[in-house]
Amino acid sequence: MSAQTCIEIIAVAHLRYGELRVFVQSILNQTAGNWRLQVIHDGPDESFDRIMAAYQAEAPERIRYSHTGTRHNDYGHSLREIGLARAEGDYVLITNADNYYIPRFVEYCTKAVSDTGADIIMYDMVHSHENPGQRTLPAYSYFQTQYSINNIDMGAAIVRRTIAQQAGFADKSYAADAVYFEKVALVKREKTTLCKINRVMLVHN
Repeated sequence: MSAQTCIEIIAVAHLRYGELRVFVQSILNQTAGNWRLQVIHDGPDESFDRIMAAYQAEAPERIRYSHTGTRHNDYGHSLREIGLARAEGDYVLITNADNYYIPRFVEYCTKAVSDTGADIIMYDMVHSHENPGQRTLPAYSYFQTQYSINNIDMGAAIVRRTIAQQAGFADKSYAADAVYFEKVALVKREKTTLCKINRVMLVHN
């Protein structure tokens, strides 16, 4: 593991094996190696275990996977809570295992942390579906993020781990993404610092 800032990626999964493979490969393809990945499946699934065991063999010190005993079926929020409690990296990214990231994602985030020391590093994205965030846009359109409801996705920011864990992920409603970011901003209140990278780093599926 690099001595650089460690970015821990927490991804929740349920079936969608093709998308899972694309997602994990996008992390393995990172130009910087200072990342860890934990993928949690919503309920037991032998195909998931088989796929992830092969990936773990490629990077045993950086990839771990697990599944819950039963399916929670709450948008993945219970799994995010579990992953966040287990996290040990300097910064955490909470995302879905059907998204994928550009090869220099970790590199760009690490540089932003080094340059600014910000608590939150956010970046732009595109969605593979139409009308993202209630915007009238076709699929794969540029989505400029902002730190506000309907303008930022869970996977579009990394957060300092200590702050993320203090904020927690207790909300299980459809709007839990927004609640999480609201709670993150309240941990240090006006002292919370944010850096925006003006690059598309995420394809949201």
